[in-house]
Amino acid sequence: MAAERAAGLLAVVLMQARQEEELAARGRGDFLTDLAEGRIAAEDAPAQARVLGFRPGEAPLLPVVMRLTPELSPSGNWSLLTRAVLEELASVGVPVLLGVRPVEGRVPLLLGLRSEGERTAVADRVAAALRAGVERAGLDRAGSR
Repeated sequence: MAAERAAGLLAVVLMQARQEEELAARGRGDFLTDLAEGRIAAEDAPAQARVLGFRPGEAPLLPVVMRLTPELSPSGNWSLLTRAVLEELASVGVPVLLGVRPVEGRVPLLLGLRSEGERTAVADRVAAALRAGVERAGLDRAGSR
């Protein structure tokens, strides 16, 4: 009986953590969308990005948006996709701010580059990491049905 209660409590805690993680990712997605669409003043953006944990330094930035087809869109579990993509992006070795826009099926990102010359190489590595994250989250199988 105690084990069942503990398992139930653990399930609730994990569900709450997943919901909090998804809510934070949505907030980052809102920030990145507002930034891209000019609703955030350029002078305010760095401070807001720092609050969200993004500290790229003074180097150039690389904006990226991954759009998921409706077949690949994670039905209600964007936190799994976010976690998988962030783990894959860790190997790229640059600062990353990742958000989600579930209604639009988009994953906006902002990456800090060390130099302008590495833009193409980083973009290629980011694209590979995004594909790998989608696969790890199991979304590539959803589209093959």
